[in-house]
Formats: sequence, C-alpha cells, structure tokens
Amino acid sequence: MPATTRPLRTTTHDTAELLLVDLATARYAPGDSLDVDTIVREHRVTPGEVHLALFELRRMKVVVRAPFSGAHVVVWHRRFNEVLLRDLVRMVSVASTTATSLEDVPEPAVRRPACTAHGLALPADVAHFLDLVRAIVQVLSPAARQHVRDDLLLPLEILCSARAVAVHDMRPALGETVRGAIVDLMEAAAHYGDWTQLPGLASDYVTALGVDEPPVRPVD
Repeated sequence: MPATTRPLRTTTHDTAELLLVDLATARYAPGDSLDVDTIVREHRVTPGEVHLALFELRRMKVVVRAPFSGAHVVVWHRRFNEVLLRDLVRMVSVASTTATSLEDVPEPAVRRPACTAHGLALPADVAHFLDLVRAIVQVLSPAARQHVRDDLLLPLEILCSARAVAVHDMRPALGETVRGAIVDLMEAAAHYGDWTQLPGLASDYVTALGVDEPPVRPVD
C-alpha cells in the first residue's frame, strides 16, 4: 500500500482549520481571495475538502462570497475576534437563563484546543475562558451547542492563539493576570449557580481581551 502524503484526517474541520491558521499567520490579508487550486496545492487536500472548508469559513463569518464573481474573500481582520467573542457572550446570555450549577451540567468531551494540532498555543486565560464557555453552553439545545462549537469556539481557538496575537499586533487591553481573574470569577459564579452574573463577566472579559486601541469608526 503506498504511503499517505498527509496525516489522516481526525475531524471534519481539518481543512477549515488549515485555512484559519493561514489567517492567523497572515498568509492571507483582508480583501484577499482564496483560490481553490492554490489551497489544494499548498495543503495537499482535495477540491471537495476545500469547498466544504470555504462553506464553514463563510458560516464563521471570516470569509464572504463576492457578488457576481463568486470569489471567496477574506473579511477577518485584527479586530474581528471581538465580533466572534461578542456573539459568544450572547450565547452565554441565553445559557444564563437556566438556573443551575455547573456541577449539574454534563461535562463536554475532553479535548485539546484546535490550535495545538497546528503548533500554536492559546494564552492560559483564553484557553480557560473558551473551555468554560464550552461547558456553560451544554445547557443549550443540540443545534445551539453545535453552532457555538463550530462557528465560534473553533475559529477563536486558532485566531486567538499567541502567534496570531503577535503577528497581527493584537495586544489586549488588559494583562493576562487581570483577564484570568475575570475568568476565575466566571467559573465561581457558574459552579455556585449564580448564572445571572455570567453575561456581565463574559462581557468584561471580552473588553479586557480586545485590542488595546480605540475602535475604528466609519467616516460619513
């Protein structure tokens, strides 16, 4: 039997993960078009896998399909993680309406962040926050949980990596110690059933993790 030319697939998201790593490491910039043939050649994947991955990236909102041409254009930029994180806060807000304790919520399967398979690492507080959210949203419907896992947590696990932060100069507004303390407060509230505190704490964390500069506002 001939040797395989690339590692065996372990998840259905692997090609999408490869493209997210390309975004995280500045292989592509905002406005760039993603060419299927180039991706096939560079990542040794099939055209079918690429088309599925592009569909996933559109669902994550980091890529859009241009009108008329149908080209897949990168829209992710150095502040776009904040958009994904705010969507995550909204899902935490929905989950927080369930009066429960984290002790009573079924634990999600143990897994490593997606970035680790690609030689990247998350800051400790970010990994803790995303793991905590993964546990909190277990109270949501299966469809909502799937949305959070595939469309929010997966891209954030790669696009919030330390490498992405360095490459794109995404210096957070507050340091890791302060951010970690906010996540610890979230975890305590979740464990002790004070879920009404979760949306506010999650929002505070997103502000702390946001890029340390004023948001760019469009000019009329």
